[in-house]
Amino acid sequence: MKIYSLLIIFFISLNLTAQNLIPFNNGGKYGLCDIEGKLLLEAKYDETRFFSTKTNGYAVQQNGKYGLMDKDLKLVIPFLSINPISESKDGYLVYISDKEVQYYSKNYQLTQKKTLENRTGTLGPLESVKDDDFSDSYSNEKVLALFNKKYPGKGKINVVSANNTYYELCSKTESDCKPLGVFLPRTSVFLMNNEKDEYKNVTWNSTISKYIILVKNGSEQYVIDQDKKVIFPSKEYDRLYIQKNYIGYKAKNSISKKSVTHYYIISSGTTIENKFSSFDPAKTLMIDGRKFEVFRATINDYKNHRSDHVYIGENGKSYFKVDYEFDN
Repeated sequence: MKIYSLLIIFFISLNLTAQNLIPFNNGGKYGLCDIEGKLLLEAKYDETRFFSTKTNGYAVQQNGKYGLMDKDLKLVIPFLSINPISESKDGYLVYISDKEVQYYSKNYQLTQKKTLENRTGTLGPLESVKDDDFSDSYSNEKVLALFNKKYPGKGKINVVSANNTYYELCSKTESDCKPLGVFLPRTSVFLMNNEKDEYKNVTWNSTISKYIILVKNGSEQYVIDQDKKVIFPSKEYDRLYIQKNYIGYKAKNSISKKSVTHYYIISSGTTIENKFSSFDPAKTLMIDGRKFEVFRATINDYKNHRSDHVYIGENGKSYFKVDYEFDN
């Protein structure tokens, strides 16, 4: 029975791994690799995408046409579609042209061909990143009422919602509004400024399911989580800012001409040197029961006027190979 249970766990883990491969860029040709950068699908395609639960597979492009590979990297729908293959009610949609679509069943058999009339614009669904900001049930008025109940006699208070993530509070005077602190709607907690610390900015990190807060202390700044645990040390920075998944910073008196020299990945504690012209969250994978963040960056070959879009893991692994030196 124990061996049987271990086998079930092994196959579940194997199945999840097969769904968590990452597009690998090898000099402009694409394959798929695991989080350690081990190539599992040869980099010979025009494009590869992350696994889609809607199509239960990987969209892969070759010679300008898309096909579909299953989680075992077997080509189950050939390279026929001018757009990434999408789901339909009973299977899959393959766009042969802007006027013809083919329907495939769940077991990848062609079932129907259909002519489209007067179809314009982009075919197929666009991938979108879901904004996980808290769709809060609080209004400015409700936050103010809670504040006045908890901190009576504070005078005239102004409450402002900051991107539906948190609320800023300030004490109004005739000519100014002095910052008082912030309200965290997911935890219903007020963080009040004091003589030393001022709470400057807040974001929600879905990977660790906690608020991340930028705090200013005189000329120094640092970052804490909602439990006031320090996750980035207090010191002077030329620049320090927080995003949902990482902290961007430039050390004080740095000789670098870059506005940001490093990215600190909150979920892993890894520091990545900024050699990119862009750096953004791309995909959250589930690896062995925990979330794993993948970032999308742009690297540049200024000598040859070329740029590439590449992926980097929260572990600092680069999922690409290029034949040029790159920097921002």
